[in-house]
Amino acid sequence: MESSIIRSVMFITSPSARHLALSHMLLAVILANLNPIFSKILYSRGWTPVSLYFVTIVIVGIVLLMHEYIDYDRNVRWTMRRQDFFGVLATTITGGVLAPLFFFTGLQYVAASESIIISSMLPFFVVMFGILLLGEHFKRQTIFGGIFIVFGVLIILWPDISSFELSKGVPFILGSTFFGALTTITHKKYVKHRHLDSVVLIRTLISIVIVGLWMLIFEPNGFKIISMPENIWLILALPIISFILPYFLFFNALKKLKAIDAGILEAAGRVFAVVAASVILREKLTSYYLISMIFVVFGVLFINVPLTKWKIVPSRLMEVGPLRK
Repeated sequence: MESSIIRSVMFITSPSARHLALSHMLLAVILANLNPIFSKILYSRGWTPVSLYFVTIVIVGIVLLMHEYIDYDRNVRWTMRRQDFFGVLATTITGGVLAPLFFFTGLQYVAASESIIISSMLPFFVVMFGILLLGEHFKRQTIFGGIFIVFGVLIILWPDISSFELSKGVPFILGSTFFGALTTITHKKYVKHRHLDSVVLIRTLISIVIVGLWMLIFEPNGFKIISMPENIWLILALPIISFILPYFLFFNALKKLKAIDAGILEAAGRVFAVVAASVILREKLTSYYLISMIFVVFGVLFINVPLTKWKIVPSRLMEVGPLRK
């Protein structure tokens, strides 16, 4: 009798592996969506999009190298085919260079909360590229989901559209989601290597070289602020809190969950991030934001069903890893 009571109490109080994985994934999505907030704070202190992204991927690269060194005994992690290397190189250009630089550049001109909502176009573009490159077909869910997401983005942009004063940051944010979606489908089509850590490490190292050369040629002054940062802890907060922790939490949780779980939590994470941007950055949330978020959340939920069947994770942790189950 006592043992059965003890087992019942343990069942109630001890979280299951699934519940623990869900909490880790939700935390990962929330932290990843704080990226625009940290970036806005650093922009106000003189950082540029390129210098900010460069120092971020350098720190991420160092952590991934340390992690890879610890797990180096698994040599199978590096047995890639020629097609894998082509896919990794292509996704590095689109997802490791273009998408993040477009996002960080666009973030200079739009509010952090607005950038979070606009970047919700990612699942819509994923479906478009899935149809074009993977031979998938439109389904009722994808049509409804796409309509809801597009309407949600149009609602948040309506004041600018009606006054013919669309911010120049909007095309950059949309371009970021475009290249991010292309990265997802390109990885799905060409990269069959299953060890994501090694894939992400290679992408990160190549991105460091490309972005570093870009800074050296076009923005050499960016190295000055990197060498003499005003607040080193704030600089470390962006890559560690918004990139590294979400990466490990997200993909470890994904091993125990379905892809659709990621999509549901991703939608919830965006709502939290919009509220956080309003509180921390004092951004004013109008009725347009509320209506837009309702459309976006329902759109993401509708569109996740077909994405899950394609074994594509309908969530985006800012440029950190390929999005495949």
